[in-house]
Amino acid sequence: MSIVVSLLRQPRLMCHHIVTCRSSSSLINTPEKEISFADHRTAYAHLSRTEILRAWIVLKLCSFDFLLQNSLKVLEHSQRVLGRGLLEKILRPTLYDQFVAGDDPQSLKETANKLKKVGIKLMILPSLEEDVGQKSDENRYNSNVEVTLQLAEIAYHHGGPLSCLQTKITALISADLLLKLAERNRDKEDQFRTISSWANYMAGGLLAPVSYLDKTENIELEKGLERLKSVGAFASGLQLRLLVDGEFTYLNQAISIAALSMAGAFNQSRPVVWNTYQCYLKDAFEKICSELEITQRMGVGFGAKIVRGAYLERERQLSVEGNYPDPTNPSYEATSDVYDRVVEYLLEEVVRSGGQRCNVIVASHNEKSVLKALTKMRSLGISPKDNTVVFGQIYGMASNITVKLASEGYIVYNSVPYGSLFDVLPYLSRRATENRAVLKGTRRERTLLARELRARFLGF
Repeated sequence: MSIVVSLLRQPRLMCHHIVTCRSSSSLINTPEKEISFADHRTAYAHLSRTEILRAWIVLKLCSFDFLLQNSLKVLEHSQRVLGRGLLEKILRPTLYDQFVAGDDPQSLKETANKLKKVGIKLMILPSLEEDVGQKSDENRYNSNVEVTLQLAEIAYHHGGPLSCLQTKITALISADLLLKLAERNRDKEDQFRTISSWANYMAGGLLAPVSYLDKTENIELEKGLERLKSVGAFASGLQLRLLVDGEFTYLNQAISIAALSMAGAFNQSRPVVWNTYQCYLKDAFEKICSELEITQRMGVGFGAKIVRGAYLERERQLSVEGNYPDPTNPSYEATSDVYDRVVEYLLEEVVRSGGQRCNVIVASHNEKSVLKALTKMRSLGISPKDNTVVFGQIYGMASNITVKLASEGYIVYNSVPYGSLFDVLPYLSRRATENRAVLKGTRRERTLLARELRARFLGF
């Protein structure tokens, strides 16, 4: 109760947003109704007092740098000391329930229904991935396909057509093989030839052996592409949006080739397969332009999820260890500039392409970036109902943005992790380490949560 009392004593939050922006040609008119993300009553109306208090406590814990840097070690040590059973009793009603949708179809259904009441759609995130050095395992990859297809069915059942499902290429193909492919496909035309070959195979054609792979690796590649084909075809049949997540830069070239190959096979009429673009990387804008050009050469739709990125700390460490230039932007502000530039460019491309050939997910917890995107949409005449530009945030965070956008008629998704506690928490720990800037920056949201608690307890 002392925590509640301290929260109730916090000063009231005063916030006023002034959005002014000049386009390249003219002054953008101030919107008729400016959106404020300080509306705590709307943001948390769907949550109980207990859920609001839990959110404040968990986000407060996430603001401590030591815990974020050492979260996986803390979890492993706690499991040794407390035992698996006791640790689960502590973590399930706290960290797990705050950020994870559940570990079975029923719990996922309950989360989906709760979000649906406030107009939020699911973007399901299975905790399936692999890194270089892990032993290739065909049985694991095939199991990952089955899990992905099951989640695709669940996504469709709860959200219908255009529901989102996230996936990682490393869940379906060996990361070691992807690394070898990335190192041999640096030339732009080499990339296009590989993409065209893989797209042709996934569309029903033949696959020519790759000269620099041995017989075993070529067989492994073909099996991997067959898995990508099955997932892409299934998503296309259900009219889902299959979002390929970005990973480490040493794999991203091959991941982009795989994602664009799937786009070549399945994006004939609209974007089914979307790639993710990490704007903390210096070359993000150039990468977007290059990959958009490739889809245009193939005559297929282009889908893009725009994020700031989740591997910044590790990328900087790798550049030091490998003695190569840091691929990341020097500051959060520089990343924000790149992010806003990318979003503005793609929103203009949505209009240039006539709407349905280019779709964008503005995935951000940054209020300024979201407001800039909204202003740009209005200036270009992009309606939220077009479903060409949508928004996304992580489940359990930034409800003040997500719920408010939904209440104003925008299409909004929550990225919702799914899986058992001891499968998902290590995954979340790795993401927490990489998302320290986001998690440490939750002070404003904690203030809004405190205001809502004060309103619930004291009536103002």
